[in-house]
Amino acid sequence: MNQLKIIILSLILTACSFPQFSFKSGGSETKEIDAETVQVNYFDNKSAIGGPFLGASFTESLRDIMQAQTKLNLVAKNGDLQISGIIKNYLISPVNIQAGSESAAQNRLKMSVSVDSYYKKNDSIGLNKSLFSAFVDYNASSDFTTVEEELVENLNYQITQDIFDKVFGGEW
Repeated sequence: MNQLKIIILSLILTACSFPQFSFKSGGSETKEIDAETVQVNYFDNKSAIGGPFLGASFTESLRDIMQAQTKLNLVAKNGDLQISGIIKNYLISPVNIQAGSESAAQNRLKMSVSVDSYYKKNDSIGLNKSLFSAFVDYNASSDFTTVEEELVENLNYQITQDIFDKVFGGEW
């Protein structure tokens, strides 16, 4: 009876282990990526509209997700993993045009970001001009300047999560 308890306890202890955090490159062969630091460069806003806050807001959101969801140290220079890019598009378009009217019930704010990443120890791994986009709809009767900050936070969250998933999800 004691041997049975020991065997069951051994099985339980070997089955329960702490999750391992690793960086993997995609493809048919999975490779471990050895990185201790991440560098997120400033994302310039190259779109026709959008205030100067847009680049700073997006950059900080991406840095925040790297710190919150990885054990990597955020550095200003010479990161093992380096991420950079630009905000390419930031535009508003009408959606849900109402019948018998030329006005829209909702508007759509869309943002697109071009991202490059570089892995210092293997330059064949990374994102090269990958484009990430997201949109959010809002009531057309809302004053855009009043809701813009909240909408941008939503877009930043969607896009930075997509970038994180692509970089650390092994889809390179």
